[in-house]
Amino acid sequence: MSTTVEELDDDSPVHPGEHHTHGPSTSTYFTIFWVLVAITALEVSTYFWSSWFGDGSHYPAVVLLVVMMVVKFILIASFFMHLRFDSKLLSRIFYFGLLVAMMVYVAALATMNIFTDNGNPWFNDPPPAVTTTTVAPAGG
Repeated sequence: MSTTVEELDDDSPVHPGEHHTHGPSTSTYFTIFWVLVAITALEVSTYFWSSWFGDGSHYPAVVLLVVMMVVKFILIASFFMHLRFDSKLLSRIFYFGLLVAMMVYVAALATMNIFTDNGNPWFNDPPPAVTTTTVAPAGG
């Protein structure tokens, strides 16, 4: 594993000869990678929560999914997109984008009646039971 590389910047027209670092070490990137793998495994496991914990367990799963999404976004934007080492203006622009995306997502879910079951036939309701009265008579 490498450590943080520090070199002399002779190319800079503004500050020639200044020392600077090129971000975190390789071990830091691998640590963040394994944290992202663990969070992704938790996100995938929420698919099975209703079979493990019962039908009412999808509401906490949605909240947990949003929290995990925000944590993953911040980790990826901060380290892999190097926003942690750039100016604060770029960080604020990206985090504002996250906020706008979440607001659009919540508005779209509210529009599609996801938060309440109002009798919409496409809202996760099972199909009606087939009885003899609902079957078309055979004849010709």
